[in-house]
Order: sequence, then C-alpha cells, then structure tokens
Amino acid sequence: MRGTLYDLGQYPAGVPVARENFIIGELYTIKNESEFSWAIGQLDDYEGVTVEPDEVQLYKRELIDVMVNNTVTSAWIYWYNGKTEGCPVIESGDMIQYLQQKK
Repeated sequence: MRGTLYDLGQYPAGVPVARENFIIGELYTIKNESEFSWAIGQLDDYEGVTVEPDEVQLYKRELIDVMVNNTVTSAWIYWYNGKTEGCPVIESGDMIQYLQQKK
C-alpha cells in the first residue's frame, strides 16, 4: 500500500502518502462474514480507534486499495493519527526486515 512507515519505539506507525512509497504488510481474511463486525470491533479497540471522550485516538481505520500478487484488492488499514516528526523512517516499508536488521 502507499504510505510511509515510522519507528515509534514500541510500535510502528503507517502514514498515507501520494508518492511512490510503499508499506509491506500482511493481509488477513475473515472467513465467516457474520463475524466481521465483532472482529473489526475488537481490532478497532486494540488499535485505539474506539476511545473514551478523554482519550486520544491513536489510529484511524480506512478502506484502501492494496496490491497482492499483482492484483489490486480492497482492505482495511489502521493509519497512525499522531505526529511522526523526529521518528526514524523505515525506508524499506517492511517492519519485520527492519527489526531483523536492527538486532
């Protein structure tokens, strides 16, 4: 997907961009469509989308186009909703590779 990936220390942060910069990720499919609402609700809670009035929303969920095996498909992504100034950019867009090289 198009975006820039940042290292926030405890977790990564993806931010959408229009230029040719990509984030490598994992795509999951919910096999039982009747469980989608429950599952996406759990993910929203985990990612900090669903917040109390006095909390800050860390991520926002958006439906985007992603490339999988040379095919474009729609998928939900959690974009970081905070500031990234001063945070290291993960140039490869691949968090797993970045962590392996960091060791």
